[in-house]
Amino acid sequence: MRGVLDAGKPLFGICFGNQILGRSLGLGTYKLPFGHRGVNQPVIDTRTKKVAITSQNHGFAVDAPLDAPFDTPYGRAEVSHIGLNDQVVEGLRLLDRPVFSVQFHPEAAAGPHDAAELFDEFVDLMSAQPAPAAK
Repeated sequence: MRGVLDAGKPLFGICFGNQILGRSLGLGTYKLPFGHRGVNQPVIDTRTKKVAITSQNHGFAVDAPLDAPFDTPYGRAEVSHIGLNDQVVEGLRLLDRPVFSVQFHPEAAAGPHDAAELFDEFVDLMSAQPAPAAK
């Protein structure tokens, strides 16, 4: 993960990828008293305030400040998504690099397609990167 971050490559972490990104940014993780299992878990996007109904299957969460951007070894970051049932971090976003992650499963279409735009966002990040030089 740190190699990808160092290279400045676009990254979209899903589920455990959110926790790995968090750890790579210097954040801790902790065991939830009751894991998030199944569908119909409401999650809010902190920028748009849109609520997505998500599918989840995790027992750990990232420990990050919910209320403001914070500094990491890779620049500033923010919590991008928060679980509405228990205020758990459900996503991270780097503000200075093309990197974001979510703890839930947007590919599972729990809502039925509430989080599908996350894949479009990742495609946009990849498209904005300069093409590799020819060898």
